[in-house]
Amino acid sequence: MESIRTLFETALDADEIARMIEGLSAIPPAAQKQAVDIGLILSDFSKKAAAEYFRAAPAVLQSIDPEELAGWVGMGIQIAQQSSAAGIRFFKLAPAVFPKLTSKTLRTHFIQLGLSLAERDYNLALEYYQQAPALLAQVALSEADLTFWAEQGVALGKEDYTLAVEYFRISPSLLLLLPIGLLSKWITIGRKLSSGKILSTLQFIRTSPETFSQIPSNADRERLLDLTSEVAERHPELAAKLFSEAAAILPAFQALRLEGVLLDRTLLLARFDGELAAALFLNGPKILKEMGSAAAHFPEWVEEGLSLVKRGSSQAHGFFSFESKTAREVIDRFGSGLSLSSVSGLLKRFAEALSGRPVTIQPTTLLDQIDREKGRKGGAASPTTDGSTIYLPAHVDRFAAKELNFEWYRVATAFQAGHLEFGTFTTPKPYEIADLIESLQTKYKRRGGFSGLASFFSLFPEPALIERLFEITEGARIEYLLRLEYPGLRAALIRMRESELDRRPPLTGLTPRGAVVELLQQISIAGKTKEPVPAPLQAVLFDACRTLGAVQNPDATAAVALSMRAAAGVYLLLDVEEAIPEAPEKEMEKFEERGTEVRGEGEGGGTLAPSVRGTLDPRRVEAAKRATEAQAEALIEKLKAAGIDLATEAAAAALSASIQKGEVTRASLQEPGGLDPLAERMIADAMPREETPGGKRFRYDEWDAAQDDYRSGWCQVIERPVPPGPTGAVEEILAEYGGMIGSIQTAFQHLRPEGLKRIKGEREGDELDLDALLNSRVEARAGYPPSDRIYQARQKKERSVAVAFLVDISGSTSQQLPASPSSRPLGNPRKTGKRVLDVEKEALVLLSRAMEAVGDRFALYAFSGRGKEAVDFYLLKEFEERTGTEIDRRIGEMNGTAQNRDGAAIRHATRKLLAQPAKVKLLVLISDGKPLDDGYSGAYATADTKMALREAKRRGIHSYCITIDREGSEYLQGMYGEVAYLIIDAVETLPVKLPQIYKRLTT
Repeated sequence: MESIRTLFETALDADEIARMIEGLSAIPPAAQKQAVDIGLILSDFSKKAAAEYFRAAPAVLQSIDPEELAGWVGMGIQIAQQSSAAGIRFFKLAPAVFPKLTSKTLRTHFIQLGLSLAERDYNLALEYYQQAPALLAQVALSEADLTFWAEQGVALGKEDYTLAVEYFRISPSLLLLLPIGLLSKWITIGRKLSSGKILSTLQFIRTSPETFSQIPSNADRERLLDLTSEVAERHPELAAKLFSEAAAILPAFQALRLEGVLLDRTLLLARFDGELAAALFLNGPKILKEMGSAAAHFPEWVEEGLSLVKRGSSQAHGFFSFESKTAREVIDRFGSGLSLSSVSGLLKRFAEALSGRPVTIQPTTLLDQIDREKGRKGGAASPTTDGSTIYLPAHVDRFAAKELNFEWYRVATAFQAGHLEFGTFTTPKPYEIADLIESLQTKYKRRGGFSGLASFFSLFPEPALIERLFEITEGARIEYLLRLEYPGLRAALIRMRESELDRRPPLTGLTPRGAVVELLQQISIAGKTKEPVPAPLQAVLFDACRTLGAVQNPDATAAVALSMRAAAGVYLLLDVEEAIPEAPEKEMEKFEERGTEVRGEGEGGGTLAPSVRGTLDPRRVEAAKRATEAQAEALIEKLKAAGIDLATEAAAAALSASIQKGEVTRASLQEPGGLDPLAERMIADAMPREETPGGKRFRYDEWDAAQDDYRSGWCQVIERPVPPGPTGAVEEILAEYGGMIGSIQTAFQHLRPEGLKRIKGEREGDELDLDALLNSRVEARAGYPPSDRIYQARQKKERSVAVAFLVDISGSTSQQLPASPSSRPLGNPRKTGKRVLDVEKEALVLLSRAMEAVGDRFALYAFSGRGKEAVDFYLLKEFEERTGTEIDRRIGEMNGTAQNRDGAAIRHATRKLLAQPAKVKLLVLISDGKPLDDGYSGAYATADTKMALREAKRRGIHSYCITIDREGSEYLQGMYGEVAYLIIDAVETLPVKLPQIYKRLTT
């Protein structure tokens, strides 16, 4: 050990050396000497790397055998020879790397392959070294497969280093979903996309795991790759867009089991014309939405378009892009109406206003899918609820007028919200129902307690009959209360009567008892029957209607016990054998008058005319409630482990709110770790802001254009202070642009206000305003009252401007720029290897000099991150901070990181600006392309960014967006169209142009 002390006595302090020796002393004696000797050999190549090795070796030897040290260190030497810093990182990573490799054979191959990679590219070898163990821990790969995977990364690195790094980083999650046999095809497609632009390939790599996670079968994943490949042959940009948006497009087709049809038809079309195939795929959800209940005819609709292609018709493009009249005319053949997706936002707000609680609106097709996945019979189409979600048909086309179809949706929503508001699923108090339960238990010889509607139904010999009767009586109660509490709904409820009655089934084929139940249903819906009531059924039907009328009680606005008693009363009527003859012989007149004015005992009468009531499923509600309670208890345990105490009611409320926001789903909660996103967020929220690692945390809504509503508290922005870096990077910038900085500062100094300005026509002032005095005298001589505004005052001139510069530093900014000497503003050839990020740094350094000259309040921020819970917001310079060397060094320390969630960053910058007292507030966004993050891409991300800019505008902030994506005209107009924006063709001119742009904005 003395050799180690001697080796580091001038490089490390004594305490550090002592700790190092103490760690090595814990190694078994048989391996200790070997570990020390190998480390001393390493020190000949890099003493700093050797120091990190000695720190890591004790931990590493807990995972590998001593004889494996030589191979591991050999790889480290190969890397350290090329870069001491990389060598340090190599050994620092080791304690986290080797525990994932439990097989010695696998470790040996892992090191041998890493050594081979290190000889060719040490940077990529490091990425391999860091990512391969995570990959191998999740995916079973043979040695040949591992070699193939690594070699593909190296080959990508020869084309573009950023792509290779992203490839290695994404592989563990990618190969969980994509068979290794399809990796070659996937990489080939990535290369095709890079012929369009490198950012497309980067986006393709990043979004692949999310996209494949939406496709359950490997066959469909391969078909999507084939489709992307076909389109990429001639339209790489469209292919990139198609693939990136697939995760958002496919679920709508999966809900209808049409995803295979979509992939098959678009692949077939791509062999004719890739552009048409992309148009069909990208417009798929829009087409389904328009088709509504006729969506099953989607294959026939596509065939109509294919026939246009085969005929060489020029209409094909308009057809598949859904812009032509023909496309809509074909849909009209299959059906028409109103889709739920187009009004779900309005219905959600309507339901929440009625029920007073958060509510989700979903199509019944989703409920059908859930039931089928759980092995239950599907086919649900009627409106219903599980206690927190209201399920409605995906498409309604009952009426020729869309207004009436919307009214149907509105009334159906009112009934389901009414069940929540008026306590349909609330267990009655014992005193409300105890006598009924006891009498039923005695009559039908049942045992067991009463715990809810499901147990109530089980008391009867025929549970299906009592459920049907309860649905009728409870529907009548809810209808009565809706009309009583919300007079504005009455007209809509009345308008739905005839339509609902027309859709009731005929009595033909029903048993006498079944006929009574159906007639009772019709009377409760429309106040009359659809056909004459057979005379033998008159008496029992009249008695049933009298019993039903008891639910219309204005003094019991939430008493579900009334409906239970009424349903039980009708059941007992039907349970008497002689009450209904076996074969009714005669008909009676329609029961319209009696049906519309049925009176219950002790109540003043009323109209029983509910409309689209849907169905009740108390078991689903109770199951959802039990699941929520169990999940709430699990959440409490997770929080308790973190030192946070939470009551059961609060946990259930947090869980419900999280489901409403989409943070978790009911499906994900059934899986291991499903509660983790909520628990992690609540733990983070509970931490004191000042003590939160990384800085303060803020939550922001995010706009979901598909739902036409915000996802409440969806994103977390984390403020991250930037420590000053070394001065070298900034000194290079100042040296390169030194001759220009002086002229920029001089130009900006002219924007400063000059001392005092004279204000004439004041009542008080420093001296007389001679012009005003003369006018005053003239007015007096003319007989008019003279003005007293005859003074002039001197006031300070003010330039009241605050501006926040917000810079995108996502991983794509690490992309290297091609050398272009002619584009340099000074005529000097730029150094090779400069990245977009380097140009952004240069621009901010020059800009800070210009801002210092003009004196405006300004702040410099950067943003990146990965996922909605980690939107990193870097504080380069706050408004109150002065410019200087420290700010420059922070700018120099910026590094391209992960992804970019523009909407959240813009909202946080807006918050910062609103705190400033300036009269004019500016937000300048500098970005290198589309917003892209986990679950944040394509039309969704573009719409949220646009909404964030719109929010800033509403609050008096002027936004200006600068992008260096020269090929972004396709989406920029849609994203930035409401604010000013500029596309910079030559990225390297940004440092010079940015101060010029700011000058134009503020003069």
